[in-house]
Amino acid sequence: MKRFLALLTILALIITSSGLFAQNVRIDLRLNTEKADSSNYFNWVLGNDVTKDSFDTSTGASRSSSTATFDVVRYDSVTTKKATMPASFRGIVLFPVSSFQSIKDDGLTVTEGSNGLVIRYVHRGTAYQMTTDKKGNFNVRTDAKIARGIAENIGGNFVFKSQYTKAGTDGTNTSDLDWSKITLVSDEKDPAASRWYDGSVTIKYKKGVMTIKGVLKEGK
Repeated sequence: MKRFLALLTILALIITSSGLFAQNVRIDLRLNTEKADSSNYFNWVLGNDVTKDSFDTSTGASRSSSTATFDVVRYDSVTTKKATMPASFRGIVLFPVSSFQSIKDDGLTVTEGSNGLVIRYVHRGTAYQMTTDKKGNFNVRTDAKIARGIAENIGGNFVFKSQYTKAGTDGTNTSDLDWSKITLVSDEKDPAASRWYDGSVTIKYKKGVMTIKGVLKEGK
């Protein structure tokens, strides 16, 4: 009996202290970059919590509210809110639970090059770029870049500064941005974050459909 009670005590300690153990996150998503597609999805697993999400056309929002609930992964804690991963990666995983108009507005492109995939988009005046190796591996710590300060917020609309636009454009459309004129810097976790994510996911692209799968490991 004493041995049984001791085992119960140990089990209780394990359960109550589960927050001390690493909470890895598993990512699995599908996104049609060329048209609205009801088969798009964003599934993610944090510890033992499973979230299966997609875009709800009737409400114009994500069915499982990943746009908000994924913050438990995105930030180190609810109080400090230090980024645990690149902003570009957090943004890309939310496209499947957003309308196709969001993809068009942000100018999302996926280009297949000799060295791998190049993924680019612009959100609220900030440019994001993610690259993979030839096998489609994207390292969350090293393969993301960002360019801030390239646009001005004019009445709620972001307009690219003239020095960053293509000739003959006024900077009001995402397609007006000349990527060769901007300076991309490393897009990383917040250096002050108390925890973060390491590792790689695999990104594949075929006939306009992008998939991202993999497990990111929590570091502290």
